[in-house]
Amino acid sequence: MSTDLLQLDVDTLFEQHSVSEIDAVQKKIQTVVENKREELRTMVGERYRDLLKAADTIAAMQASAGTLIEQVHCIQGNCRSLNEQQLLGFKTTPTETEVLLHKRAVSKQLTNYYSTMVQIKLLSSLPELIWTHLDQEEFYAATELFIFSRHISTGLQLDAKNTLMQRLPVAQKQWEILRPFHITIKQAVLGVLEREQLSADMAVDCLLSLLLLEKCDLGQVLQTFLHLRSTAYFNCLQSQSSEGEKDKPRRVKERILASLHILNGTIELLDTCLLADGLLFKRLAECVAPTAAPSINRMDSSDRELAHLLPDIIAGYKPQFEAPKLLPAQLCDALQQWMSKIDSLADKHLQPIFGLVSSMQTIQDIKLAAGSTAKRDYAQLEQQLALPQAQLDFYKLKYMPLINARIREIIRSSWVEAMQQAYDEVVTLAENSSPPAPLQIWREQSDDLPLSLAAALSDQPKRLANRTKGYDAPTITLCAQFDAQLAAIVQELDVLLQEQTARSEDKLALINFLRETAEQQMTSYLTQLKALRLTERQALLQALRNTLALVELCPHLKLCFCQSSSWRQWVGNQTAAGAEHWQRLCALIEEELMQFWQLVVDDILATHSCADKLPQTITHDVVLRDFALWQTQTLEQRDEEHDQSVQSTIRIPCQPRLSLQTYLHQLIEVLNIAVPQTLPSKVLQAFNQKLLGQLLTHYEHLSAAESTKSSQNIALQLYFDLKFLERVFGVNREERSLYEQFHVLQRSLRDCIDPFDFELFAEHITTHVSRATARLHGELGVLTPPQDNTPAANASSLSHEADPNMLCLSSSGSTSLWFPLLPIVMPQAASTTTFPVERKPPATEADKAATTPTRKPGARRSDASSKSKSSAASFFGMSQEWFR
Repeated sequence: MSTDLLQLDVDTLFEQHSVSEIDAVQKKIQTVVENKREELRTMVGERYRDLLKAADTIAAMQASAGTLIEQVHCIQGNCRSLNEQQLLGFKTTPTETEVLLHKRAVSKQLTNYYSTMVQIKLLSSLPELIWTHLDQEEFYAATELFIFSRHISTGLQLDAKNTLMQRLPVAQKQWEILRPFHITIKQAVLGVLEREQLSADMAVDCLLSLLLLEKCDLGQVLQTFLHLRSTAYFNCLQSQSSEGEKDKPRRVKERILASLHILNGTIELLDTCLLADGLLFKRLAECVAPTAAPSINRMDSSDRELAHLLPDIIAGYKPQFEAPKLLPAQLCDALQQWMSKIDSLADKHLQPIFGLVSSMQTIQDIKLAAGSTAKRDYAQLEQQLALPQAQLDFYKLKYMPLINARIREIIRSSWVEAMQQAYDEVVTLAENSSPPAPLQIWREQSDDLPLSLAAALSDQPKRLANRTKGYDAPTITLCAQFDAQLAAIVQELDVLLQEQTARSEDKLALINFLRETAEQQMTSYLTQLKALRLTERQALLQALRNTLALVELCPHLKLCFCQSSSWRQWVGNQTAAGAEHWQRLCALIEEELMQFWQLVVDDILATHSCADKLPQTITHDVVLRDFALWQTQTLEQRDEEHDQSVQSTIRIPCQPRLSLQTYLHQLIEVLNIAVPQTLPSKVLQAFNQKLLGQLLTHYEHLSAAESTKSSQNIALQLYFDLKFLERVFGVNREERSLYEQFHVLQRSLRDCIDPFDFELFAEHITTHVSRATARLHGELGVLTPPQDNTPAANASSLSHEADPNMLCLSSSGSTSLWFPLLPIVMPQAASTTTFPVERKPPATEADKAATTPTRKPGARRSDASSKSKSSAASFFGMSQEWFR
């Protein structure tokens, strides 16, 4: 086992040794500890005994020294007495002059003694007095007392060879106590000049203290002052807590206003203190005036009572200043250097602080607080200093641009956030879209109609009108949230526009920026929406409905373009320009959404193509199954040769092919499932254009078939279908290309019909086409344009007009009806439905009985029905055309 107990490892000891060995180690350690304790007690006892012995020796030496001194004093007394006795016969009487000189010497020595004592007393009193003035922030008084103490100490040190001074080393030690006050006073003065709040009197007191303490010229003091004010500006921008309360967090508004106050206050201090006849020069004149009190007067009253014991150079001491000179050019150069430094600090630190401002109300408070401070005209000061005009207006030069930039950033960021949230919600709704129930939109609900007139006239969304446009509850909620965010932006901007001190140019610039931001964000939204490349039909419909809803159900979006009445006093003649921008945005949205509608239309027509739904060749089976109704017409002609009447029968189609009707009804069902509300006119026009293009291609293929050329009846039915399609879809000359295609195809089919027969058929075909159009127009109302054949281009908007009359919900406007009532058809004789054949010989009597009589146009109506319709029309405020 190792004998070095200090190097023992406890873990190793317990692992490698037995219990008995461990006990032996413990006993050995205890023995060593006891030995050490005994040695310590012995050593302490010996040293304590030596100390007691030394103390006794010192006490004995003190008693011996006292006895020796006393004996020496006795020897001196005996010697003096012996000397007087030995020289008694040799003494002479001193003269009066000698006595006077002796008295003067004794008096001078005594005065010197008292003067030295008083000066030492002053030096001992000065530290406490200087600290008192420093605590009271009387820096010039503290500096004057420090200079006074240095003056006293210098005089005493010059008299250091004097016997009295050699016996009094306390004077030199007291100066060692007073010497650090030079740095203490200077640091206190510099700290005060770095404060945010600095009065003119305090600034002058600090500047006088620096002039007296450093013995420098006024230019250097000015440089120091401006440097400290820039440091105060930097500290104000960087400080996160209040100056008086270090633990209290400092608001951004307070930091901005405090920094502005520092800049304006610095200019005010320069103007008040350092320009001609400034407060600093007045105080300097008072300090160097002959009537100025000496520095001894700043001492306590007990010390001032001993002033007669001091020499005149001490009692009458006053601080001395060199004649201060500060040229305007020197002040201008220093001020320009300071402003360049402030510019660099503002660029680095002021702009990030403005970035922390999050609301318009805070900006409004900053502007009001900055405007409420007394504004002075710096023109005279700038003229004196030969500075550029408006160089000293820091609020206008540095703060207003940052305020305007922050206002624009808040508007832009708020718009970006609102638009991004709306876009995300639109994407979510588009991804989670599902086919709506067709009857859900038209099903009446209890909360559709307003419960009161006030609710009807309010700005609340009209639920029934919104449901007819396909705007479901999530879409309305999305628009409400988006409009609320825009309302907050408009409201915050309105707070700034109501400010009376702001210029009209700035207000107009803010209004234009709001419009430009809104236009930019809406354009970006459309770009993002297009970048999704939606292909699913329901997703496309949901996206375009939501986008249209943002325009229709968000009134504050329009306010961003077409300003409210309270803003127009600043907009002036640019109100029309705002409306033009709004129309341009609506046109852009309509154009972009039209592409979405085109995708929906293409998808519907691709899924339900006429090439798949209509027969491509006309056979006998197709004729029996597809040519549904032909009407037999009896014609009477006079045979001049036999002088008798000849009757002949012709058969004319009365309605389009059943496959064509079925195909059109299938398209209507698909549209009702995909878009369970009326299509916008422009979309319907595009849908019809593509549909008619496919149908014309189909009929062109049929007209070129041999079966059509060989059968006059097939050609006649196809000709009837084309005339029906042209009439029911309102194809006119304005649609030149489509119109020409129809007539070219009709001419090709007419060439397949006998000209003489076609002359007989033409008038009847036209009549039957008109009847079929009137009869089927109501059933095909989703596809067909209004009955008045108004071009769809006149109603080119994708958004439906707001119609307050609930009776006209099926209309796209006040004049055009989407779903007109079915026409009134007079009863007529039963038509014969047969397979069309060629012309027959003269008809029999039975055929005459089956002949359909010709009815004159214009059915007579009873007076009672006219009166009832007239009264109903007057009650609902509608024309009688509505009941036809």
